[in-house]
Amino acid sequence: MRARGLLIASILLVSGQARAAAFAVEVLVPGGVMHAVEGISFDGSGMLLGTSIHGQAVYRIDPRTGVVEILVPTPHGESDDVAVGPAGTAAAGIVAWTAQRSGEIRMQRPGGRPEVLMRDVPRVNPIAFSADGRLFTAQLGADGDALWELDPVGGRAPRLVARQKGRLNGFGFGPDGRLYAPLFGTDRLVAIDVDSGEYSVVASGVGAPAAAKVDARGDVLSVDYLSGELWRTDLRAGTSRVIARVREPIDSLAIAVDGTIYLSNVSDSSIFAIDPVTGASRTVVDGRFSMPLGMSLVRVDGEPRILVADPFGYRYVDPRSGAVSRPPWEANRGGSTAVTADAESIALTNAGYGLVRRIDRRTGEVVAETKAIRAPRGIALARNGDLIVADAAADRLVRVTREGVLDIATGLEHPVGLLLEGDSSAIVSEYRRGSLRRVDLVTGRHVEIVAGLHHPAGVARMKDGRLAIVEPELRRVLAVDPRTGARTVLANGLALSLEGLDLPRDTNAGIVVDSDGAIYVSCPGDNSIIRIAARGDTEPGEYVK
Repeated sequence: MRARGLLIASILLVSGQARAAAFAVEVLVPGGVMHAVEGISFDGSGMLLGTSIHGQAVYRIDPRTGVVEILVPTPHGESDDVAVGPAGTAAAGIVAWTAQRSGEIRMQRPGGRPEVLMRDVPRVNPIAFSADGRLFTAQLGADGDALWELDPVGGRAPRLVARQKGRLNGFGFGPDGRLYAPLFGTDRLVAIDVDSGEYSVVASGVGAPAAAKVDARGDVLSVDYLSGELWRTDLRAGTSRVIARVREPIDSLAIAVDGTIYLSNVSDSSIFAIDPVTGASRTVVDGRFSMPLGMSLVRVDGEPRILVADPFGYRYVDPRSGAVSRPPWEANRGGSTAVTADAESIALTNAGYGLVRRIDRRTGEVVAETKAIRAPRGIALARNGDLIVADAAADRLVRVTREGVLDIATGLEHPVGLLLEGDSSAIVSEYRRGSLRRVDLVTGRHVEIVAGLHHPAGVARMKDGRLAIVEPELRRVLAVDPRTGARTVLANGLALSLEGLDLPRDTNAGIVVDSDGAIYVSCPGDNSIIRIAARGDTEPGEYVK
């Protein structure tokens, strides 16, 4: 069922004549606090801690109720994995986490503030305390995949344990004092003597493991990132088997005192709990996005859907029920910040990686891609199959053809949003200048049609010719008549800003108008999709068959 939290967004007269008394704003897809939760670990009170690079936060999650709070906010909270010092040791209660993008290990003592424990460690990833309070971390894909011991209490210099023995991901200590870890990119698990640096393979054929922890029985539990399978390895018998499966991709796991196993789904910002005996699962935190961004209208099996860009893979929203679905995980080939489609292709941009990609809708395969555009933002598909892309860094609008990337128009000021007007022109939002410009797609000439906006992003057309514009920093959706300049606020107080999230602030926000005239807006700040019931003021859009 669709979330019904109805709000009334008053129309504020900015200039010109007011057109109506109010617009109803409805939550179509409810949001949440977390963005792409990754590493998880329990603290001493039984609360689950979760990490996020994209959300720049360390979260505190109640495993009974699913209530999520932010323990360490941005900017200090950037995190890939987290560990808590065990009770009865000098490190008791210390929360330590890896800031992968910043290349730092950070920590917070009980009652204290965040501090940096180690700097200049690029791609630092897993972290774990031993039972006696020793702290270990590793780099994955940098510095020879080094494994380090840190001293959060005495301040001794970091000790190199091993290097160039394989890429380690989420790990944990066993009762024998060894560190158990997946060799990332393989099907193997290893046990590491942290004093000698010796690695021993303890299991193979366990899928594509991303994390491993040891339970009270001494069995190694590991998660297959790509399939969502939870494996149990009995070290005494030398056997491994799948005991549960949940929606992939699964990044990490943690084991509660009662033996319940918790898994984190990074793509959907979800947490699952698994009964270790029966394998039955329940959803603790029900997420749907890592961050919803650009949007387009499509049909899937003949039914209308909203195609939504997401850094961890595009997905589809039913505009009637609010149900969200996505294709099976394929190593994030659909990771996107803006997206569009025709009957054959899905085309997307990824602002974080400077990538433009075309995907075959039938097979899901990547059929073309380029990194020749410095800062791709808005994207559209021309009727001849060419891609039209806004290049924010180069202040231009380009056409991507089989022959390469060709300039359509230059001299724009940080173009972000893009709305095609047939084959001959497009409307582009200029984030820096605060305006909309109409661009002739043949000659490249452009003219300002709306000025005085505040960092405009996504743009869509309404029924009477007005333009609906997302102004993320002001948290509002504005309607502007390009002929008279009259403007009204359609919705206010929305979670539109990317402030504090791990994406450029100018990343294109999603806005579309469906065949009934309703306006849909993606809210990356809280992972929701809202519907603005425009009372007949919008023009029906067209779904791509």
